[in-house]
Amino acid sequence: MVSDSLAERRVDLMTLLAPAPVDEDWEADKAGWRAFVMGNPTSGYRPGSRLQAAWQRGYDAASRSSEPVGLML
Repeated sequence: MVSDSLAERRVDLMTLLAPAPVDEDWEADKAGWRAFVMGNPTSGYRPGSRLQAAWQRGYDAASRSSEPVGLML
């Protein structure tokens, strides 16, 4: 028999494994970091867009990093 306190602590595993919403800015930031590591200095995002700015932040952060490959996101 399961105690009441144990039953209250149970978590639905499928809820935890469900896909999370995609953060476009974070994905663009990671793409900028990867672009630096791969030697690609150009972005595919529209100039002046928030995604272009996020891509540039990632690219610039990788360029300042002492270990861009090892710290790749």
